[in-house]
Amino acid sequence: MKKLCKMYLVVFIVFLLIFNVAFAQSITVTPKVIDGKMYVDLDSMKDFFGFDYVKTQDGVTIQKKDLSISEVIDKVNRSVVAIIGDSKKIKADDFYYSKIPAGLMHGSGVVIDKNGLILTNNHVVEDMKQPYVIFFDAKAYKATVLYRNKDIDLALLKVNRTNINPIEIEDPKNIKVGQEVLAIGTPLFLGWQNSVTKGIISGLNRPVDETYTFLQTDAAINPGNSGGPLVNMQGKLVGINTLGIEYFQGINFAIPAENILYFLDHYKKFGKIKRCYLGLEFEDSWLSIVGLPSTLGLKIIDVKEDSPLKGFIQENDILVSIDNYPVNSIAEYNQTLMKYLPGDKVKLNIKRNGKVIEKEVVLKEYPENK
Repeated sequence: MKKLCKMYLVVFIVFLLIFNVAFAQSITVTPKVIDGKMYVDLDSMKDFFGFDYVKTQDGVTIQKKDLSISEVIDKVNRSVVAIIGDSKKIKADDFYYSKIPAGLMHGSGVVIDKNGLILTNNHVVEDMKQPYVIFFDAKAYKATVLYRNKDIDLALLKVNRTNINPIEIEDPKNIKVGQEVLAIGTPLFLGWQNSVTKGIISGLNRPVDETYTFLQTDAAINPGNSGGPLVNMQGKLVGINTLGIEYFQGINFAIPAENILYFLDHYKKFGKIKRCYLGLEFEDSWLSIVGLPSTLGLKIIDVKEDSPLKGFIQENDILVSIDNYPVNSIAEYNQTLMKYLPGDKVKLNIKRNGKVIEKEVVLKEYPENK
């Protein structure tokens, strides 16, 4: 029986190879011969044949990479939550003719730790008096806001519930334009909790608000979806749904996995984001503003008194790069500084009167973070 199974396995692999060659696809691998048998590294094959594997005590479990939509939903649904609370901006004596309580607001979130940590947008909870988290089983828990950051628009909540299903965050290197994604959350109305919309990743590194860059998707994102997960077809988190462009269809944005990992890593290590600071104010080029490719760098329009470059940088200088990372928009500048910590030394290339000047500087910590 074992020999028969091996024979079928060999025939199946040969069939796959012939099938792919027939469609002008090929792969080159370097096998190893051990005791007269030929072995091929699984890592060299998994992307080509579209599978993944998990090491177990009994060997290796091979699984297909992309799940069906219903399989993704089954995998992720228990990790998605609704977040509800009263607005701080509504006073007790405000008149509001409705059966719905005045100032009731809601958003979405996603479980990132089995011990009750919830990730959402800052703008979902910053004006809530007391947020409550509602799980897939309709059980609600009072939430504590552990940390929130307005610039990156993320917040971390804690509820007193354990053994819940955390979502897995995708490696940013694996996120590509054209990949299919699902947006899950609570749009418009709490009765529509865990609604699902489908789309693709339409673009990466989109400078939407001059702070950080976003992931663009055509999966529908509506009010109430904010803070919910955007997941790929393996059920891994690729973004936190954040905003859509009103009156236009199919143009929506999520905070990318790269920024999520930055936020969580800094919170774990420091209890807050340690954002780097050069004390410079910039003006985006017209090319960057209208979205055209730019290599013009960033025009410096002000040097703050606490800038580590005070006395060296001049207004109208052009910042070209940081440690050879080109910076051509304010959002790109902020994304580049995410690679560093306050106290790190970086090399700047600055253009003045047509000449490039090189300058080393020690990064400071953003004043509002102290």
